[in-house]
Amino acid sequence: MLIIIDARLPEEAILSLKKIGDVFLLYSDNIVYESIKGHPDIFLTQIDDLVVMAPNAPIALKEALKKHRIPFLKGKTKLGKSFPNTVYYNAVCTTDFIIHKEGLTDGCILHETTKKKHISVSQAYTRCNLMTLPDSSFITSDKGIEKSLKAQSLEVYFFNSEDVQLSGQDHGFIGGAMGVSENKLYLIGNLKFYHQAASLRELCLSKGLEIVELYDGPLIDGGGIFFL
Repeated sequence: MLIIIDARLPEEAILSLKKIGDVFLLYSDNIVYESIKGHPDIFLTQIDDLVVMAPNAPIALKEALKKHRIPFLKGKTKLGKSFPNTVYYNAVCTTDFIIHKEGLTDGCILHETTKKKHISVSQAYTRCNLMTLPDSSFITSDKGIEKSLKAQSLEVYFFNSEDVQLSGQDHGFIGGAMGVSENKLYLIGNLKFYHQAASLRELCLSKGLEIVELYDGPLIDGGGIFFL
């Protein structure tokens, strides 16, 4: 298994993930702005077993995907240093849906998801704010996303992200601090530093999800943990 994470995550978190898979440390220079330059959810979109990658993503990322024989396509739209040129690949795809802000999704992603229902949300940093759980329910830190998903009769749970750290910003987003593999929810941090810890533990218990805390510190928005 290939695990893609921000190269700047705490060493303890990186070592924890290396115990379960081959870890690729994502890092870039002069492509997007500093806070998100190593975030997988900025450079990649997962569509079922396929990955769509920004055409100007680091070459090493392409080589890692090739090495692990993970099917991928290069997107049509290059990323840039400021919004909206940072959000084209920050979509969430499930078996049935693609969730993103309409008009800001890369064309290659749209082409590969024509059979999925498109749910447009107001938050263009969709994947940053949205985590899909194994039972097709969702965790989000954005009220607009919550409203849009509930309008589609989808099961969604709101968790505040004020405790989530992101260098250079007031705070990060909850989806960026998470990743799911099988029946485990991996967190970049320890819930003892999170004010809604009890509610998140209760939710995971109700869904049979094991929580794995990757390091002993506050939750960090690292652009998600991508398990491929």
